[in-house]
Amino acid sequence: GPVVIDEMLGFLVAVAFLPYSLSMTLAGFLLFRVLDIIKPPPARWLERLPGGWGIVLDDVAAGIWGNVILRLGLWWLGGDTAQST
Repeated sequence: GPVVIDEMLGFLVAVAFLPYSLSMTLAGFLLFRVLDIIKPPPARWLERLPGGWGIVLDDVAAGIWGNVILRLGLWWLGGDTAQST
C-alpha cells in the first residue's frame, strides 16, 4: 500500500530520543497504533483541524502520548530513558 507520512511521523515521535532496541521499536510501534486508534486527548480534537493539519497533528499527539508512556515504563522498570550515543 501507499506510504502514509503522517503515520510514520507519529511513530517516529513515539520512539524519539529513546534507547534503541528491537523491543523498544516494536513497543513504540504497537503503542502508537493503539493510541492512534483510541485517540486520547487532544488527538481527537486535533483531528478536526482543517486541511492537512488535523490529519498530521492527531498522529503527532498519539506519538507524544506513546513516547511519554514508554518513558514512564522505562523509568518504572529502572531503565535509562536517554538515547544512547
